[in-house]
Amino acid sequence: MVSSAAYQCFSHAVDHLHAVQALLFEAKMMHAYAPYSLLRAAVEAAGEAIWLLGPTSRQERVRRCLKRAYENVSKGQQFADLADVQPSGRSAATRIQEIRDLATQHGIDPNGVCGRWSTQQQLKYVDELLNKGKEPSAQALWQICSGFAHGREWATLGLLERTVHSQDGNVVQVRLSSSGEVLLNMLAMTTALSAEARRLFEERRINHQ
Repeated sequence: MVSSAAYQCFSHAVDHLHAVQALLFEAKMMHAYAPYSLLRAAVEAAGEAIWLLGPTSRQERVRRCLKRAYENVSKGQQFADLADVQPSGRSAATRIQEIRDLATQHGIDPNGVCGRWSTQQQLKYVDELLNKGKEPSAQALWQICSGFAHGREWATLGLLERTVHSQDGNVVQVRLSSSGEVLLNMLAMTTALSAEARRLFEERRINHQ
């Protein structure tokens, strides 16, 4: 069900946001990198929920839900192959065929639900839906948080506060620390995405569309 898939995404977003809240406001800890990794997960999950719920066409929402289901089966099988374990129950091939059959039942091209999956394309849709393409906020937010998650210098040096301790030619010793203002702004943006996912969920639920 589209509603179940969207709620799964929404609950993941809220869970990660709660972890940030617990770190900052309960434990009163401001890690230099970890909060951004948590925000990245929340942005991805909230963006996916909006991607699922955003289209006014129910058929398109079903298509996206089936595409998500295919990705879930495909990635699960990749893990099983890598770990050399096989899950009990229906095989991946059987489950994929069920997804293709569901697509056909809904008048959807089965090949359209079995293909590439891109978080960036999902977030591009979110930006076009919410900002009419004027500000790539969700994409930019996700990319900077991904930079932190992967330990990329362009992200950490570009966003964190730097205190220079010494410099010898091109070698600089710096202390990096998180900016409270920047982090709170990014937290607010991620929370707004999650709120939009919740709003769309309620709108589709009430209208049964």
